[in-house]
Amino acid sequence: MKTIKQLADEIGVSKTAVRKRLTNEIKTKFAETVCGVIHILPEGETLIKQSFRKAPPQTKFADVSANQFTHVSSDVSTLISMLQQELKTKNAEIERLHKVIDQEQQLRLAEIKKVLLPVPAKSEVTMPSMGFFARLFGKKNKPSLLS
Repeated sequence: MKTIKQLADEIGVSKTAVRKRLTNEIKTKFAETVCGVIHILPEGETLIKQSFRKAPPQTKFADVSANQFTHVSSDVSTLISMLQQELKTKNAEIERLHKVIDQEQQLRLAEIKKVLLPVPAKSEVTMPSMGFFARLFGKKNKPSLLS
């Protein structure tokens, strides 16, 4: 005799799954309750194990065989190959555009550097600097009317 937990561990399912399979018929004929713990007899274990071995319920797609759609699959494979070729073409175009954008950014950066960098000052002929009083009281070079 095994408990629900022992049976669940043996089958590899949860206790709840075993309890769902434990019908009233199995409880009355093949199970005993001792101190609130349900012990399942070997015949009941066999019935529960068989209920888990049954094929899972079929879905509406279980009837579809792979051979039914051979013409569709060839059409699909043709479509996939066309789409792959188109994707390769678009990827090449994107790569080309990335290169163009990168070149344009480099040109703009060079232009910005030209504008922002200070132009080297040309050597100017400088007059000897005059002091404050010399500028204030010194001779002024006025253009003469004669010349």
